[in-house]
Amino acid sequence: MAKLIEITGKALSGEWGTDDETGDGIPVLRTTNFTNEGVVDYRNVVTRTITKKKIEEKYLRKGDIIIEKSGGSDKQPVGRVVFFDGPEQTYLFNNFTGLLRVKDQTTWYPRYVFYSMYSNYRRGGTRAFENKTTGLHNLKTDDYVSRYEVSETSMENQMEICERLDRLYGIIKMRQQELQKLDELIKARLNKIAARWPAKAVAQFYFY
Repeated sequence: MAKLIEITGKALSGEWGTDDETGDGIPVLRTTNFTNEGVVDYRNVVTRTITKKKIEEKYLRKGDIIIEKSGGSDKQPVGRVVFFDGPEQTYLFNNFTGLLRVKDQTTWYPRYVFYSMYSNYRRGGTRAFENKTTGLHNLKTDDYVSRYEVSETSMENQMEICERLDRLYGIIKMRQQELQKLDELIKARLNKIAARWPAKAVAQFYFY
């Protein structure tokens, strides 16, 4: 086992800046751009005016892991992670999130580290590192990063594991899309029936 902090170092803090009044701001990813599947949702990305110097290292690169530092709820713990594979030198991340970047990518495959953290989150592994203040759930990020451990294995095994998980995720997404289309078809058919039959006759079958 290897400590996460040895793999990525401490999480870099995000930036928020000020309102973008000119339309020339920098796109900033927020926790609202997180999905529970560990994928970045690029819809509704805000732009912000950020004038702070020395932010070059904070521009997101392929393979970066963004971790949620503040957010969550009683039912959804804080500490979600997403894997960044978008265009480089384009996006920043806000101050409710942190950046973890694998230092030695000849030893550690970034997606493998992400999957390890993602699986740990799904098992509830971040709950022990939560700090609740006035309804807001905060992750004790430094503590979590310094104590969390990733299973060591060869680069070949890391890549093979990720390939299998990616393939499985693709199958799941395809099935979800098929079920969504089926759901929409059933609703459309029921609506047609409802338009032709008396309401009382249809009500006993209408469960959507």
